[in-house]
Amino acid sequence: MPVIFLTIYYLFAIVSIINRIVDIEAPVTKLAEQVAVQMLEARRSERNYFLLHDPVYIQESQQAIAKIKELVGQIQDLDPSQQGASQDLLNSVEEFEQRTAGAMLLMKGPGGTAAQRIQQAVAGYEKDLNEVLRRSRRMENAQLVQELQNQVQTFDTELTKSFEQENQALGQITSEIRTSSQHVLDVASQIETESWQRVERDHQKARSLARRAEWVLSIVSAITFFVSVWISFVLPRMVVKPLVSLREAVDHATAGNYPIKLELRGEGEIIDLAQSIQNLINRAR
Repeated sequence: MPVIFLTIYYLFAIVSIINRIVDIEAPVTKLAEQVAVQMLEARRSERNYFLLHDPVYIQESQQAIAKIKELVGQIQDLDPSQQGASQDLLNSVEEFEQRTAGAMLLMKGPGGTAAQRIQQAVAGYEKDLNEVLRRSRRMENAQLVQELQNQVQTFDTELTKSFEQENQALGQITSEIRTSSQHVLDVASQIETESWQRVERDHQKARSLARRAEWVLSIVSAITFFVSVWISFVLPRMVVKPLVSLREAVDHATAGNYPIKLELRGEGEIIDLAQSIQNLINRAR
């Protein structure tokens, strides 16, 4: 019975550790890895949109962000101990989503992109040239050339300013987006590392428990064996020998040999029975 109970105890302990690894820690590690992959996908879509201005990349980025939120929800359900890290992850994802949406709105708005600002500058330049040509009849050639040079210089300044404004605005927004996405990657990597460390600790704990079970079961089995052997020698002395003595006494009494003296030692029903029979034989004599 001790061997059976100890075997059941260690079996359930090891199975519990294995279930925790299989059902919680390994899936959390995999989900954290998928979060990092989806975050990189969202960053790739965001960069492609800034380069190509294709709305398809907006949809891809939104799908990747939605997938990240779903994965984080699964992590929270599997491992409540990661609640703080998961919430930090969600906050960073929402921050990335908001900043990306702001950048996209900036590029979608009137005059948001360099191409749109160039078109505005060209329209203004064309309007100014038409005005200069309209007044050219009253101007001298030198004055007209000077006026045209001024218009060209103004147009060049407007173009330069447009590129500088876009580079400055997008540079700041891109830096903020990169910071948010990097924080998401860092938190996901932290969750993955912690889950993997727990997997390794539980694996070592299971191996240690298995080795301890082998030693404990071996020792208990040996003790049980020796106790059983000891009982097999002691029990006859305590039970069988009094019964043999009692049988011999009854045989002597049957043969007419009444002087009977039983050596009774100890306690228990056998001793009581032997004492009663001795009293009966003495009375019969």
